[in-house]
Amino acid sequence: MNFTQEYEKPDKQQLSRTYSISGTLCTPKDVQLKDVDNIQYLIHGIGFDSSYWDFAVPGTDEYSYVSAAAAAGYSTFRYDRLGTGLSEHPSDTYNEVQAPTDLAIATKLLEMLKGGGIGGQQFSKVVGVGHSYGSVQVQALSATVPHMLDGVLLQGFSMNSTGQEQLLVSGAYSTATQVFPSRFKDSNLPSTYLVTLAPQTQQLNFWYFPYYPDTAFARNRETEQPVTQAVLFTQSRLMQNATEFTGPVHVVTGAEDWPFCFLDCYAVPADSTRKSIPEYVQDLYPAASDFSVYIPANTGCVSLFPHLDMRLAYLSLPIARHAVNAHYSAPQVYQEMLGFVGKVFGT
Repeated sequence: MNFTQEYEKPDKQQLSRTYSISGTLCTPKDVQLKDVDNIQYLIHGIGFDSSYWDFAVPGTDEYSYVSAAAAAGYSTFRYDRLGTGLSEHPSDTYNEVQAPTDLAIATKLLEMLKGGGIGGQQFSKVVGVGHSYGSVQVQALSATVPHMLDGVLLQGFSMNSTGQEQLLVSGAYSTATQVFPSRFKDSNLPSTYLVTLAPQTQQLNFWYFPYYPDTAFARNRETEQPVTQAVLFTQSRLMQNATEFTGPVHVVTGAEDWPFCFLDCYAVPADSTRKSIPEYVQDLYPAASDFSVYIPANTGCVSLFPHLDMRLAYLSLPIARHAVNAHYSAPQVYQEMLGFVGKVFGT
């Protein structure tokens, strides 16, 4: 039996709705703002809300990309996707809360940023920054409204869908209200809002042990956000050739990424002209002014090896599986990402 056919309407339909979307505009306060007209547009992936970009680990602020950006003098705007965080949670999770709807919302918010509809400020230069499914949306924006983005930064992304398909199985996605009854008991969420079944299934897909603090993993598990079945089914359909996008493109994907590299971002055919899986993203951008890839492979985790001589404490280690912002080397990755952002903004 075709499972999705039992629930999805067979023909495309026009959807006209008004949704309540929660977002946060952050402008640097204690440092010199590089340019008031510049903004980073942040879109999070599955399993998170927009706090992925302002990840809170007790006792430190170093896992917050928003804070790193602010310290460098850059403003950011992030929002909770439909069905996550403080944004609205529609009950029709098949025909309403799916990838095309998310892309329409992302487009509308981008228009508002450019037109002064958020914070009363018109942003003339915008760098789209995504993570995972958020990167899928940013990539789609660069194809459908290429004139509205000045640069594209895709974190946790590639054109490879093998791991994404495995994610549906290995994540063991289950009804959110059953997995986290205390969290969602008063939410009235339909059974089609899903989360990973257990800490082990979440860890397999998003985390690379032991290169993250336990406090970060616990924080994410406590705040994991639901995803609808329709988003899981339709997310990969958004990716398309961005033939008219002429700005720079930068891909940042951990060497051990599961959904987009299936654990090895260097597993390319022997006769390939590409050195890594993320490099194939360039095929989507034939007119890009510049294309670059960063595969984080090192971290300085002294605390992991307290019993070793300090001269041996800094080792070459794989960085992350998929939740890049919550691994030890996030601060180093942020500086690399912000280096790209600075080049786009000309600062």
